[in-house]
Amino acid sequence: MSRRIVLLIALISLAVLGTAASPWTLPGGGLSAELTQHVKEKYGLDLTVRGRSTFAVLPIPRVKFEDVTLQFPDQALKAEGGILRGELRLLPLLLGRIELSDFDLTESRITASLQALQSVKWAEAFKDRSSETYARRLIVSKSTLRWTDLTEANLDRLNLVVRWADAAEPMTLSGSALWRDEVVSLESASVFPDLLVSDRISPFALNLSTHSARVTAEGEAQLGVSPRITGQSTVKAKSVRDFTRWSGVELPFGPLLRGVTLAGDFSMDRRRLSWPAVSVTLGEDKLEGTIGVRFDTERPVITGTLAADTLNLSDLFAPFSQARTSSGAWSEESIDLTRTTGTDLDLRLSAASANLGRLSLDDMAASVLVQPGRIEASIGRAGFQDGSLKGRLSLVKQDGQVELRSQGTFSGVKIAPFLVAMGEPRWITGLASGQFSFEGTGKNPADVIREAQGRSSIEVTDGEIVGIALDDALRRVDKRPLLASLNWKGGRTPFDKAQAQILIKSGVGEIAEAHLKGPTVQADLQGQVLLVDRTLSMTANVSPAGAPPGQSPALVFNVVGDWDNVAVSPQVRSLIERSGAAKPLFPSDRVPANEQRPQAIAQ
Repeated sequence: MSRRIVLLIALISLAVLGTAASPWTLPGGGLSAELTQHVKEKYGLDLTVRGRSTFAVLPIPRVKFEDVTLQFPDQALKAEGGILRGELRLLPLLLGRIELSDFDLTESRITASLQALQSVKWAEAFKDRSSETYARRLIVSKSTLRWTDLTEANLDRLNLVVRWADAAEPMTLSGSALWRDEVVSLESASVFPDLLVSDRISPFALNLSTHSARVTAEGEAQLGVSPRITGQSTVKAKSVRDFTRWSGVELPFGPLLRGVTLAGDFSMDRRRLSWPAVSVTLGEDKLEGTIGVRFDTERPVITGTLAADTLNLSDLFAPFSQARTSSGAWSEESIDLTRTTGTDLDLRLSAASANLGRLSLDDMAASVLVQPGRIEASIGRAGFQDGSLKGRLSLVKQDGQVELRSQGTFSGVKIAPFLVAMGEPRWITGLASGQFSFEGTGKNPADVIREAQGRSSIEVTDGEIVGIALDDALRRVDKRPLLASLNWKGGRTPFDKAQAQILIKSGVGEIAEAHLKGPTVQADLQGQVLLVDRTLSMTANVSPAGAPPGQSPALVFNVVGDWDNVAVSPQVRSLIERSGAAKPLFPSDRVPANEQRPQAIAQ
C-alpha cells in the first residue's frame, strides 16, 4: 500500500473521529423526543426542552439539553432551567434504543413539596430495580432548592452526587449546600431504597457536618406504618450557642452552652428519639446516663438522667453575674427568657463535685425544668463547705415581666471558706445554719431588686469576729474612752452564738433581730440593708457579757458603706459621753429655756 493511500486513510479516520467527538446540534424532536419518552417511561418524569440540544459520540456517547424542565407528578419535584447532560449506554444505542447511564443537572431551580413526595408510590418506582437497568449516577450542581411547605430548609449552591449502580449495593450520597449562609457538607450517606420502600430493614450510614456541628450515625432503618431507626450515633457541637444562633434551632440554655458531645446507642420512631445509654461531654466534664426527646407533644421535650464525677455549670449562671454593670449598679437591661426556653427540658443531674458559679458543691443531686417562659432549678441535696445545702430557684415570664423566686436552707456550713470563695473578706468564722426566701418582679434586674420581698435568718456558732477584739475594746473604753477610738482594730472576738433575722420589703432589708453572745461580750445589731443601692447602715451596740437588758451599751460601732467597701468605726459621741470630762456637753435630758445648761469643768 502506497504512502498516499495510508495518509488518505489516516486523514479520513481523523475526520471521522473529529466528527464523532464534536457535538452535533440537533433539531427539535428526534433524539430529544426519544429521550423525553425514555425519561417518562423509566423514571416517571416529564422532560421539556426549550433550548438547544446537542449529541456527541466520542469519547462516550452523550447528550446535552439546555433550558430544560424536569417534573414529577403532582408538583412533588420540579427542576426548571439549567442544563441537563447525560451519558448514553453504547449497546442499547447501537440497537436503536436510548438509555441513560448518568444524569448531570447544572444551574437548575428545584422546587419540592415534602407532603407530595411522601404521597409518591415509591414501592412501584423501585420494584423493577433488580431486573431493569437504570441510570447509575445523578449529579446536581450549582443549583437551588426551594420547598413549598418547608421554607426553613431552602438550600442554595446545591451540589449533590447520588450513585446507585446495582440493587445489591447501597445508594450513596455526598455533596454540599449553602444553608443560612453557611456551608453544610454531606460527607457520606448510604441506604438501600428498595428495602425501605418495601417495609424491610435497610442498613444506613450518615456523616454530616457544618462549621459548628457534626453528626455521624450508622445502623438500621425501616419505614412503613411504624418507621424506626436504631444504631449508634455521635452528635458534636463545637459551640451550642453558635449553633443555635446560626441554625435557629431553639435548645434549652442554648445561648449559654459551649461545646457538647453526645455519643451512644440510639433509637428513633415517630414519637421519640432516645439514647438509653449515652455519654455526654460538656466542656471538660463527662456525664453518663440516658436522654430522650419526645415529638408527640406541642413542643419537643428533652428528658434525661445524667451523672458525673465533676460538673461545671458556671456557664448557666453567667446571666446572674451579668445582673450588675461594670460600675457595680444593677443592670437596666431587659431579662429575656425566650431563647433559653425554646425547648422543654426535664433533667435530673448528680455529681460527686459540682461548680455553680463561685459555689463548689459535693455529692449534688439536682433537677432542671424548662417550659415556655419558665425555668425552675432545685438542689435536692448537696454538701457545701463541710455542711449541707438545699435550694430552689425559679424564673417565670408573665405579662412582659420576669418573676424571680428563690428559697433554701443550709446547715453546718463553714462560713469563712464560703466568704473567701465568694470573693469577700474572711471577717467571721464558725458554723452557719439558716434559711432564706426571696422574690421580685420586673423587666430587668434593677426592677426585680426594687420590688424585692423576702426574709432570711442565720445562726453562727462557735466562731470568731476577725479584725477586732471587742473584749479589749471594752477594757480600754472603761479606762480611757476617748483614746479607745484611736486603737481598736486588730485581734479577734470569740463568740458562742451569733444570730440575725432580716425582713426584706420593697428592696430594703430591715434587721428585725440580731444578737451576738460570747464569753466576755455581747452585742446587738440594728439598721438596714439597702438592696437597690447595695449599701448598709447599721449600728452595733456592744456590752460586757451579762449586762442588764436596759443598760446603755458600753461601746457603739457604726457599720456603713457599700457592700464591697464596708467601714466599721466606733461611734465618737458614745465615747465622749463615757468620758467624765466631756459628758456634760451631751446632756441626756432637755434643758428648759429659762434654765442654764451645765458648764463643763476641766479636770
